[in-house]
Amino acid sequence: MNDTSISGGEEKKEYCDRVFDGLALKDKAVTSKTFSACVFRNCDLTGAAFRFCKFSGCRFESCNLSLVKVRGSLFSGTSFRDSKLVGINWTEASWPKIALGLPPQFDNCLLNDSTFFGLPLAGARITRCLAKDADFRETDLSKADLTHTDFSGALFGKTNLKAADLDQARNYAIRISDNQVKDARFSMPEAMALLYCLDVKIV
Repeated sequence: MNDTSISGGEEKKEYCDRVFDGLALKDKAVTSKTFSACVFRNCDLTGAAFRFCKFSGCRFESCNLSLVKVRGSLFSGTSFRDSKLVGINWTEASWPKIALGLPPQFDNCLLNDSTFFGLPLAGARITRCLAKDADFRETDLSKADLTHTDFSGALFGKTNLKAADLDQARNYAIRISDNQVKDARFSMPEAMALLYCLDVKIV
């Protein structure tokens, strides 16, 4: 399906159960569109601007969404798999105070340099991802599945990690005194990093 089918302002406003395969929207703008149970596969959305759009129950598979702008857009029950999502400021999206669906789910994705500061991501799935230098400060990641993810250089501060699962997660620097980690699950040997952050001497 070509890019003119959803970009611009004169086309359809709502799409349901559609499959967009090989869609090219690099650096283009999509405004006030609603996508329900749609699949985006092998799409190049690099630098695209999704303004005040709604994605409900959608799937992004093997897509490039790096540097996408998400101003005022809602992602409810939307999943991303095998995709690049580098440098996205997720705080610009719409986040209702009362959750209407599952938070975004990421599996085997690149999330480097993305910002999740202060977002309500309880129960989110961020698995098998590379989240280098991502910002999770003040984020609610309680009961989140963070397994097998590389958090090299990621920021955690006043983050809610209660009952979160970090089994096989690696390269994280989480200060126990500065984050909520009750009932969180960690695995060895990476869990030793928690002790290093306590400024104690390990012999």
